[in-house]
This record gives sequence, C-alpha cells and structure tokens, in this order.
Amino acid sequence: MKFVNYNFNFVGKRKIWFIISAAVIIAGIAGYFIQGGFLLGIDFLGGSLIEVDFKEDVEIVEVREVMEDLGFSNAILQQTESNRFIIRTTPIDIETKNEILNSLDEEIGINRPPLQDRNVLPGFGKQIARYALIAIGISIVGILIYVWIRFQFRFGAVAILALVHDVLVTLGIYAILNREINTATIAAVLTIMGYSLNDSIVVFNRIREETPRAKKSGYGFVVNDSINKTLTRSINTSVTTLFPIIILLIIGSPALKDFAMALAIGLIAGTYSSIFFASPFLVSWNNRFPRYKK
Repeated sequence: MKFVNYNFNFVGKRKIWFIISAAVIIAGIAGYFIQGGFLLGIDFLGGSLIEVDFKEDVEIVEVREVMEDLGFSNAILQQTESNRFIIRTTPIDIETKNEILNSLDEEIGINRPPLQDRNVLPGFGKQIARYALIAIGISIVGILIYVWIRFQFRFGAVAILALVHDVLVTLGIYAILNREINTATIAAVLTIMGYSLNDSIVVFNRIREETPRAKKSGYGFVVNDSINKTLTRSINTSVTTLFPIIILLIIGSPALKDFAMALAIGLIAGTYSSIFFASPFLVSWNNRFPRYKK
C-alpha cells in the first residue's frame, strides 16, 4: 500500500482524534464497572480449569444445570465456541474432575479427552502480575530517559502517554467484551508496548529532522508533514504484522487466540496512537508551552 500525492490534515483535526480516544477509554472504564471487573483467568485466581468440547452445540444454561447438580453453582463458565466451554472451579482433585466430565458426558455428550485440563495456584498468577508491573515500570523509566536524550523531554512524555493510551484501550476492550485476562494477555501487552513505541519513534525521528523548518512554516505544519511522510511505512508495517495475527485468531489454539486477540487490538491502537494521538499531542503541547511558532 502506497499513498501518493496526499496531504491529510491530521493535526488540524486533532481534537476529533482526542475525543475518539477518550470515548474508547471511557467506554472501557464503564465496561469494567458494568462487568464487575476484569474476567481474570485461572493463572491469577488459582483453581482448576477444564475446556470441554461437546459433541453438539449446547447452551450455557444446560452446562450450568449440570454443574449446579454437582454442587458447583459458583463455577465460572465461558463459551469459546458454540460447542466449547471453559469451566473454572476452585481447586479439585482428579476424582472430582472425572465426576464432572462423566456427568457432562451423560447429560449432554462430550469428546474426550478435554481440550484443557490444569490446576494453578493463585500465588503463581500474583507473582507473574508483580513481575509484569515491575517490567512495565522499568520500561517506562528507560523509555523516558532514552527518548529524552535522543529527542527532547516532551517527546519522551508523549511517548509514555501513547503507551498508556494503547494499554488502556486494549484492557478496556477486554473489559467490554468480558474476555479472560491471563498470562498470555500480559505477554501481549508487553509486546504491544514495544511495537507502539517503535512506531512512534519513527514519526518522532522524522519530526526532529523537519524541525528546523518550524520557525518558518510553523510547528503544526512540520508535524503534519512528518506524519504524512511516514504514513505509508506505518500502514504497511501494521497491515503486514496483522496478517499472521489474523491467521492465529482463525486456526490457533485457545491460548494462542488469547495472545493474538490482545496483539490485534494493541496493534490497531498502537498504529492509531502514533498517527492520530502522539504527534498531534506534540502540537498541542507546543501551543501550550511554545518553543516554535504556531
């Protein structure tokens, strides 16, 4: 894909892009409270997980009735496909697990063995979450210092805002869709941060090269021109990266699909932020604290 003889006014319509970003983030926050928080996976909550493949399409009510008869009325049920369910319970032994499978087979009919069958201690997820937060914190500090040295402080601050934007959008959409957040999601979020930063740095580098023209043409014009000059690269890179992610979403295992879903959302959010959020925000910052002519 190549854009020829174009000059889109990204900076001039920046208020529209900011409103779109704010609307998506606010919707995600609302979804978080409406859903009663994130749907945390077994990696964080601990317990037993079974993914069952039924022989025919089944309604969640039918599965719920079987689980209630067995005394697991608080079991968390997640329908992944028309005939597939993830069943999460408190930690159970092998005998109880076999009892559940046998009951589901007798009442509804399932394919053996189950697609997933595992037990996880809650401390494992807490440890991963703690390490992930530490990694994110160190990354943010490192990014700020690196971009500050290579460019300016305002570039580093805006790059961090873009990362926060992408993470909030991704988690917000997960909250709205009530999709499970597990260790694969955390890995995808960390990957998204690296991808988004790289995309923003490409645009920032072009802005830095064009900045000497700002005193004559105006900072807004320079930033808008820089976005247009890197637009083909940004779109082509995103589309190329999106192809294998779509393949994973179609034919991947459940774990890979969770990873691919977060990557797809983050990839789109990262591309959007580098074009419509980060660079236009630099112009708003410059207008508020002018270093160059408007």
